[in-house]
Amino acid sequence: MITVPHTPPHTPPPSNFFLCSTCGRQFKSSRGLTQHTRVIKKYNQRQGLDDVPANTISEFKEILVMEIHKKLVLNFRSMGKKLVSIPCPESIFFSIFSGHIHYYSKAKGNYKCIFHGDSAYQILSEILNSDQWGKKGYSQKQETYVVCLNPTPWNSNSHDQSEEIDPLEQLIHQQSKNYKKTRRPKFSHGEILVEWKKRVSREINGNLCTAGVKKKINKKLKLVNTLYIN
Repeated sequence: MITVPHTPPHTPPPSNFFLCSTCGRQFKSSRGLTQHTRVIKKYNQRQGLDDVPANTISEFKEILVMEIHKKLVLNFRSMGKKLVSIPCPESIFFSIFSGHIHYYSKAKGNYKCIFHGDSAYQILSEILNSDQWGKKGYSQKQETYVVCLNPTPWNSNSHDQSEEIDPLEQLIHQQSKNYKKTRRPKFSHGEILVEWKKRVSREINGNLCTAGVKKKINKKLKLVNTLYIN
């Protein structure tokens, strides 16, 4: 199960602000939001990357789904935020996630895609060509899954005493009590962040190791460009 510790619901911005529904950035005018949208559109129209055969893209999507399923273990203690990272060429990343890129830095060699809300699971199902990408079934009809939405808080003051407490919500609430905030979390509850990074390693003798345009997915690999799914 992939989720993160419970956080308070997002406070809506003042009525005189304009909000980007994807990244949550606020703008003082509609012009600022429009300009932000135009910049995002350019991130998804990059030129100069290699064309990737359709069968290669399909095979990589299957690998990505398999890596996600490895994190969906049948253990209640394994609930929480997860990181899936594997080597991935930039051209393959762009072929798969183009149209959903919300951040790009040429200097840092970094892309980000943000998915959250009611449509997040369905959008990723279409991207990965699998409606089971975030679900893994076990014997006895057990299932682990990716959580894309904030859970509805259980109202302990409810007059309906027959209402059953969701055990998932119970555990998330317990984790939030034990969770020590040391810094701002990289992503919020119910959000799926897909990130690609370029990795370069300089050896002691001066040799420079980089993957060039052939880059792949994983935070733990230091000599390749990487894509992260949080």
